[in-house]
Amino acid sequence: MFRVSGLTFAVVFVAACAAPVQQQAERETAVAAAPETEETAPPIAATAGAIWPPRMPCAGNFEEVPLGKWADYEESYLDAATIKERVALVSKGSEAVTLETTTETRPGDRTVFATVFAATRDAGWRVTSNVFQVADDDPMESPAIGPAQQPYPRVDGSKLVGTDMISVRAGSFRAKHYRYRTPYGEQVDFWIDDSVAPIGLIKLVAEQKQHSAFRAGFRFELVAVGSGAIPQVTRRARPFDASVLQRQGMPWTRQARVGPQPPVKVIK
Repeated sequence: MFRVSGLTFAVVFVAACAAPVQQQAERETAVAAAPETEETAPPIAATAGAIWPPRMPCAGNFEEVPLGKWADYEESYLDAATIKERVALVSKGSEAVTLETTTETRPGDRTVFATVFAATRDAGWRVTSNVFQVADDDPMESPAIGPAQQPYPRVDGSKLVGTDMISVRAGSFRAKHYRYRTPYGEQVDFWIDDSVAPIGLIKLVAEQKQHSAFRAGFRFELVAVGSGAIPQVTRRARPFDASVLQRQGMPWTRQARVGPQPPVKVIK
């Protein structure tokens, strides 16, 4: 059976004897807490059951982004799944902004994540609220996350490679080229143009060395930009309840890190 869902941040392989939920959550927490570093840390064995794509980097200049700006991306995972993703700044105040990320794995299969970022004293941003809504279901709060797991990490200036002219479906851009290595030794290259709202990402290309059965990696590409976005999550969110998702056939595998998600690929 093959099923794609917009709820999880990992590509998960389910064997006949799956690990207990608590053990799986502990392993995922350990991966999520690993720092982004050029040094190669010993990778967690494939039996951990997940392949972790890189988080989507961000220019981090939310205070300069006009309200309603959006950007559309097409994202490829292991040459096995492709999703469409829209990132939009839908609320803006003096001390906080709200980004909504809509993922679509196939027509009509949508999940919206509404994430509130608050300004910090060091001119950065931290997540203070994160809820999600699957299709027309009631919104639900996400489990708490720490700074090392929050979506849209700000680019690290020490990883700058140079400046390139790069062409994607949204056009041609003079973008800053960054590179780092994951704890698995995977090279991640991405290009940022600070003027492209709301997060500045133009393109990302990453290797995948976590599972020998897959040779392909990850690719994110900007395909369109625009303005006029309005909030999609408008109802009050209920507390997080994994049992509700399980009853709907949507296992929640990222209890430690919740945010804009690529799909989960489940194979039995």
